[in-house]
Amino acid sequence: MSAQARRVTMRPRFHGADGERFFTLQFRGAEPPRAHILFVPPFVEEMNRCRALVAQQARAFAAQGYVCTLVDFYGTGDCDGELADANLARWRDNIDSAVDSLLAEDDLPLVLWGLRLGALIALDYAARTTRALRDIILWQPVTSGKLYVTQVLRQRVASLMVRDLPPETTKEIRQRLADGETVEIAGYTLGGDLVADLEAIDTAALDDLCSGTVHWLEHVVEEGKDIGIPSRKLVEQLRASHTVNVQTFCDPPIWQIHERDAAPQLLALSAELLS
Repeated sequence: MSAQARRVTMRPRFHGADGERFFTLQFRGAEPPRAHILFVPPFVEEMNRCRALVAQQARAFAAQGYVCTLVDFYGTGDCDGELADANLARWRDNIDSAVDSLLAEDDLPLVLWGLRLGALIALDYAARTTRALRDIILWQPVTSGKLYVTQVLRQRVASLMVRDLPPETTKEIRQRLADGETVEIAGYTLGGDLVADLEAIDTAALDDLCSGTVHWLEHVVEEGKDIGIPSRKLVEQLRASHTVNVQTFCDPPIWQIHERDAAPQLLALSAELLS
């Protein structure tokens, strides 16, 4: 470990009133900071699979002179509340509160960094906020909330089949959620408000996001492959009004696999984004 990396300190912190608290973990170097980077996390098990990698990158950003803050949303991680009671408005408020806290401490440019569903939430937040954002970093971004929710619900469909339980379709699960029920998926209890909010994210409204660059980093199965068609469509939309830097990497898809693994290409690319 370099001397610069050893000088990085971590500060855990809870924000908000009792019962409504959310958690942040901040990484800060010894030198005067250049900007804030606020990380918007992925969803449920993908968040757990990526924690070590995200912390590694946060430490690297801090060693480069950035104050890098990781957020756990209300109802997730170490925060108050239950995931079944969460909604996207509350999560947007968590981002706002975290940003307020950061800017009160150091009035610096702000960069958003999101992974998977967190990348889509970061884009949605950027389109809604009046705050000035310099850059946005997207790791393997989800391009459709509705499609992502469908993939999550299919995990329940598959689990019921494997356990030889009465089957359900994604349409039936959605109806249960719309009727006010909660459903258990891969060990997490989801409520209808959050699911409806995620499905309603409007990618057509992603405009006026930042003054700098949208950095889009996406996994491909081999060198030279292009990003997927849904990603290409959204990138072209964003390029109508933003500078978009697309780069690819061939590391293991950490968000999908249960075993801890390394992602050296992704980390190397990320190290060069803001230098």
